[in-house]
Amino acid sequence: MGARYVGAGTLSEPVQILTMQETEPGRWQWVPSRKAWTQVEQTAKTNLFSRVGVGARDAAVVLRRQPLTLHQALSWKGQHLFLTAITDRGRMHLDVKAALVDLVECQADPVEDGPHFPGVLTEKYIKHEQLEPLAVNTTAFVLVTPKVIDLEEGRLVEVAGVPYEVQTAHRLDRYKNEFEIVRKGDL
Repeated sequence: MGARYVGAGTLSEPVQILTMQETEPGRWQWVPSRKAWTQVEQTAKTNLFSRVGVGARDAAVVLRRQPLTLHQALSWKGQHLFLTAITDRGRMHLDVKAALVDLVECQADPVEDGPHFPGVLTEKYIKHEQLEPLAVNTTAFVLVTPKVIDLEEGRLVEVAGVPYEVQTAHRLDRYKNEFEIVRKGDL
């Protein structure tokens, strides 16, 4: 997408523009708000959508100028595109950078029937400790959520049916929150 000119026929791929909404009490979902015609190119780059976790595959999107913020997302060919940058391309178009990610179903405070929401799970690291007489495996991930979702440190969050403890919260980004979550198990 190096050329600055966008011909009328190049915006040939349909996407759904998604907005995070509380569809019923305690249930948040990405909801289609409108359709748009785009040009989407998967790049060989890694999109560092998480400041704490591992990146994801990058996509470069061109679409006609319209109201669009990093609080939204795109759905393209069944894939979720997590928006990371929006810039004005000129001549009525926008350049959008996005991470191709898989959504996971999450629930905050599952014991207390907390809210359900979609999140993006990315690897942080896996740590193995040898403690006498047992070995402990600590699995750590980063859970990236829309800004409207906030989790408390020290509380549980269920991710794809598996409980984790929220260890550290990163809330400084204007458009998303990131939570370091851990699960320990004996080997």
